[in-house]
This record gives sequence, C-alpha cells and structure tokens, in this order.
Amino acid sequence: MTSLYQSVQFPASLDRYISGRILEERDVRAIAVVVSLANVQIPDLAWVALSLVLASPRSGHSCLDLESMSLWAPDHNPDSALGWSTDPQVWLDALTECGSLVCGSSEVDEIPRRPFVLDGHLLYAARSHDEEVRVSEYLRRNIAAKRIEIITGGPGSGKTTSVAQRLVQRFMDPEHTDEKIALAAPTGLAAKRMAKAIRSAIRSQKPSPELEKLIDDLPKLTIHKLLSYNPSAKIQYRFNVDNQLPYDLVIIDEVSMMPLSMMARVLEAMKPEALLILVGDPFQLASVDAGTVLADIVEASQQGVSFVETLSGNFRFPDGSPVGELSTATKAGDFLAALKVLQHEHVATEDTHPRLRWVDPVASPAHLKEVASQVVEHARLLCAMATTARSTEEHRAVIAQREKLQVVCAHRKGSLGVSGWNTTVERQLGSLAQGQWYLGRPVMVTINDSFTNLSNGDIGVVCMDSSGNRVVVFGDSEEIRVFPVARVPQVETVHALTIHKSQGSEYEHTIVVLPKRASRILTRELLYTGMTRAKPHLTLVATEEVLKMTVETQVQRATGLARRLL
Repeated sequence: MTSLYQSVQFPASLDRYISGRILEERDVRAIAVVVSLANVQIPDLAWVALSLVLASPRSGHSCLDLESMSLWAPDHNPDSALGWSTDPQVWLDALTECGSLVCGSSEVDEIPRRPFVLDGHLLYAARSHDEEVRVSEYLRRNIAAKRIEIITGGPGSGKTTSVAQRLVQRFMDPEHTDEKIALAAPTGLAAKRMAKAIRSAIRSQKPSPELEKLIDDLPKLTIHKLLSYNPSAKIQYRFNVDNQLPYDLVIIDEVSMMPLSMMARVLEAMKPEALLILVGDPFQLASVDAGTVLADIVEASQQGVSFVETLSGNFRFPDGSPVGELSTATKAGDFLAALKVLQHEHVATEDTHPRLRWVDPVASPAHLKEVASQVVEHARLLCAMATTARSTEEHRAVIAQREKLQVVCAHRKGSLGVSGWNTTVERQLGSLAQGQWYLGRPVMVTINDSFTNLSNGDIGVVCMDSSGNRVVVFGDSEEIRVFPVARVPQVETVHALTIHKSQGSEYEHTIVVLPKRASRILTRELLYTGMTRAKPHLTLVATEEVLKMTVETQVQRATGLARRLL
C-alpha cells in the first residue's frame, strides 16, 4: 500500500535544489504532504524555505534566519545558476503567499493553527516557536523572581564547588530542612560525573557525616528519568505542566548539552515556587539537537541586565600553563595567539607541569608516528595489566591506567578519525587483540541499559575475575563495577573516541586529532572541548591550515532565544 508521503508529487523545478544538495528529498516530500492536505499552491522559494525549516534541527538550528540565506546557497555561492537570493524580502514575499501554512507570531493562537510561524525574519516550525516562547517566558519571569540561578565557567573554574557550597548552606538552613532536592544532567554519563564531582566537592567543605550522607543520597538523574519518560506510554513524560515535579530545588549540570525541546520539558514541569539552578560552560559543544539554550542565556545576560554568575577560577591549569593559554586563545578565536603558544618550546620542569606538543601530520609524519607509538605502548601496557588483574584493587589500577592517555578525534571515519586510530592500534597489538573480548580492550557503552544501570558513554576495560572469567570493569578510583561480558550491553572499542563522546571527561594526557582537510564540523567550540579534557598534558595533531580554520570558525545556530530574553 502506497503511503501519502510516497504518493504526493512536488514541482519538478525543485529537483535542481535536491540535486544541488541544498534540500533533501525527504523534507521536500514532507512539505508536499502538508501542501496536499491544505490543498494550496505555493511558490518555489516558499517551498525551499519550508523544506529548510524541517531540515534545520538536524544542523542544530531552532529556526531559519532569512537574513542569512547565503549560508544555505550551493557551495555558499549566492550567484549560482539556481537563482538564489540573499535578500530576505524576496523570501518574505514568497512566504506571504502561504497564508494557510504560515502565520505571524501574533497569530499563533488562531484556529486553525498553521504549521509554520514567521517571527520577524525568523521562520519556525510551529512546535519550535512554541518551545522557544515558553522557555523565554519562564526564564524572564523566574529570573525576575529570583527562582532561577545560572552558574557558568570553564573546566576547573569552581562550578561544582559553588554548587556544593549552596547545597551545604541549604541543608543547614532551618527553613529548608524538609526540602526535596534533585540533581540532574542531560545524559547518564554526565549525571554520574556530576555525582562524583559533587561528592568530592562536598567532602572539601567538611560537613558533618550526617549532612554528607544527606547530600550523597540525593537523587542524581538524567533529564529523562527526572521527568519519568516512557516512550510507550500515552503521556510520554509523567511529569509535565499538568503533573509537576515534587522537588523544591532542581540542579542541572552540563546545560550546554540541553537542546531547546528538553529545556522546555523541564521548565513546564517545575513547580511555580521551586528554585532551578542551571550549571554549565557555554563555550563547550552545544547540544546534538536544536538550540543553544545556555549560550543564548549568557548572550542575553551580557547584552542586557546581567543575571548570570560567571566563575573565572582556573583550578584545571596552573598559572603560565601552555595548555591553559592555548584554550584561552582558542575560546577567543585568536589564531595568532594560539599559534604563538604552539610554536613556543615548552619544557616541563616537573612531571605534574602541563606539557604541550603540536604535531603537523602532513609536515611531520615522523612525529605523527611517534605519537601513534605512544598510543600503542599505552594500549600494550593496558593489555598486560588486564591479563594479570583479578582483584578489585588491580581492576582499579587498570581503570586508572586507561585514564592516563586518550585519543579524541573530530571525526569518526578516516585515517585520523576514531576508526583509523582504533584499527591502527589493534593491528599493532597483533596477537594481544585477538577475539572480540581481548584482555585490555577499552570499550564504551553505546546505549542506556536499565538492567545494568550502565549509561551511553560509560567506559570500561576487559579483564578477568578471580575465577578466570572474562569481565568488563567499569568505575573509577572510588567505585568499581564488574560485569560478565555476556551481560554488557552494546559497546565499541575506544583506544580513540570522538571529542563529542569525551565531553565532561578528564585524561592525564589527551591527544586531540583534527583531520588533514577542512570539515564542516570543525569549530573553535569543538577544539576547545577537546583540549580542555587534558589534565594536564595535551598533544594536538593538526595542520596549520586546518587549525586556523577551526579556531576562526564559531558555531552558528539560528535561534531567537537570546533576543527574546533582552
């Protein structure tokens, strides 16, 4: 049986936009369904704009900015044979002919509702527009009422310590003794790291054992678990605008990873009198889905009345650290300053002093081989330790050894991508890497698994237990969890992993690898995230040309949230 999606036709004139790789056929067909159901005809440019709106979330955009249409032109060439226009008025004129499909922002509540909203020069899918408006209204209202706090800062700036101090003060205040508090993060891995960091920071405050236990027992959840998400239920989110969360205080970490839709779900589920604390680094990688909520909040705070607490401490890198200087230059988009740091000869006076090395894979292939040899030797030692490890203490030593060095790549594929590095390392390991569950294999869980309570992003190492059975050991210096290989959910090898997957982690020696050629995903935010995983040593593998392009390219996502908060 042919579906409506498969049967609808679209104008042949749109084929040139599909073949020109501006539009994807799936988006054009989806608009064709909408046009067919509305029984209307629309001009080609309107069809293009509406198709781009459907595609925009896949690129992280909340909307389509009609003042930046040159970015969507074929090869960024507005003078192409497609007759592309960079004049927003041309696009606005085309969209005004679609009254049954597109409404203005003042008409969103009219019946029947239109599937698209034109708000100034920004074109939205109606759902995204609704989410952005609801988020902005909540933030404006609760910032004014002091029921929301935003804490930002880079790695090692003291964000977790600040949260720990707030928790201790809260519990010691008689007015808040009986409060219900929850800690949350966008992913399971981030939630676990948050719990560990909070635990460490709380101990530094030296509270009473009773108070430490109270804080340690606080629920530490993913956002989905916080909202009791069930994809098979009629109402997928148990906690929502009609059934709000029971907590008096909710603290969310790694907010830079939260897309607009997730933020909207959380805010509508908050009790009116509850306090919400948002914590994160706006310069880290943005969410995989649409929106740059934390960055938009910070931008609004910088342009108008300041309401964001920005911590400037630097506990990750000591004064004069070349890695710290490089990350600062990268964050600022200052390539010349970054190049100056990289070209300076850095000599470590002691083993704990941060070391920085720059390797150009094209100009210095011999140096790249040296780096690869270092990675292989680290893997060999991991295999040797895993072969003899049986006890909890020995397993803990294996985990600690794995965290001493990590390759993080911009790309998954290619010789300098994750697959290339993993293949190279295992080939060099030879007989040590025989079989799927070879001893010393570092693996990352790729799905959330409620049975084992393992999360997407958890990393373990294949070892043996006291009976000689193959197991995978997960954990850190405080807690070790051991699972038979048959019980471990879907995993992948991670002698190397992507920078995205490394977000929130720390490694004694981090090797950041960029591809030899320019790529759309290369941005200063990506590089900054990768290099700040170093604690404290960093090796950067990149050509000067690619490095320049990366440092000078900032993530650009179309969103109207910052403007709404002013």
